[in-house]
Amino acid sequence: MGKLYLWGWYSSEFVTDWLIPEIEENCRQYGILSQTAYEIFQKNKFADNSIYFHHGYAESDIPIGQEYEELLFIEDYNLPEIFIQKCHARILCFFNAFHTRPTESAMKGHHELSLIQFEQGVPQIICNELHKITKESPLNSTGKRFCLSSKG
Repeated sequence: MGKLYLWGWYSSEFVTDWLIPEIEENCRQYGILSQTAYEIFQKNKFADNSIYFHHGYAESDIPIGQEYEELLFIEDYNLPEIFIQKCHARILCFFNAFHTRPTESAMKGHHELSLIQFEQGVPQIICNELHKITKESPLNSTGKRFCLSSKG
């Protein structure tokens, strides 16, 4: 499965005050895109050890439930990665970017949102180094990215 590039994480206040109400309103107003994804979202929207992300371009379609074993830190868009941390992560849900609603996959080529759960807790380096998205601080380009990878 393809790598998933994380561009920013949503603060818990932003998630509860704006993102979740926006998702729920969009589902009421525009309809549910996937009943399965909607039910997964409702069950997991406040799951332990999980965090909402804005992710970058998906290399390929990535389904809900995809699991990853590595977290790669990339700075200033330079490869190879400057830091690799072993961690187990699983995609709980994806959300489309337009009229944000739960979907069953991240579509190839799209920048969208995801809810990801980390088996051992959210790695502190994510909170320390990746852009934090708040109402006052929308997504911006810092050059710092993380990549979830299933390759060993």
